[in-house]
Amino acid sequence: MQIITIYPRGFGANAYALIEDGQNAIVIDPSGSKVENELNERRLTPAYVLLTHCHFDHVGGVAALQKKGAKVLCSAKTKALIGTSADLFDMAGIPRVPFSVDGVFEENKEKTLCGIRIQAIPTPGHTAGSVCYLVTDKDGGRYLFTGDTLFAGSIGRTDFPTGNIGELRASLKKLSALDDMPVYPGHNEETTLEYERKNNPFME
Repeated sequence: MQIITIYPRGFGANAYALIEDGQNAIVIDPSGSKVENELNERRLTPAYVLLTHCHFDHVGGVAALQKKGAKVLCSAKTKALIGTSADLFDMAGIPRVPFSVDGVFEENKEKTLCGIRIQAIPTPGHTAGSVCYLVTDKDGGRYLFTGDTLFAGSIGRTDFPTGNIGELRASLKKLSALDDMPVYPGHNEETTLEYERKNNPFME
């Protein structure tokens, strides 16, 4: 499986494109127009968009990909927050570009999309609907996409609407119990679970 990291211009979230068949991309948290441009340059078709949570800096590029045929999936709790003040568009003074949710991930249930197995692990705390995506490729490789739940050396904020530090600490304990694997966070650089267990003070 190929993982393409698309770093934002200015303020925004890391977006990730997952490709198993060389043509169809699963995009996690498309933050803006740079994501669509990157896919176009690589001649990739956006098949699915997965959202870790509802915040504006993670969903700004969703509508454009949906117009190109991508199906948008997220947790049921995130679906309920999209388009509300909890998405922080109003706070940031940025106009919303509406999009719809095509389906939801049941908690801890696995879906196979474009030949890639994906499990949505509920990790509330940054928002009530936050999830991390545990991705398994056809060769058995496992990767964790953590959104704003876990960063390299840090964690996401809990002072936005629906945030809760107690829930986030419980979510981090859940992640800490997983086997070691690469971690692809919503901001900053990649890391591993083992490194974070040893070095991230919030994982203690």
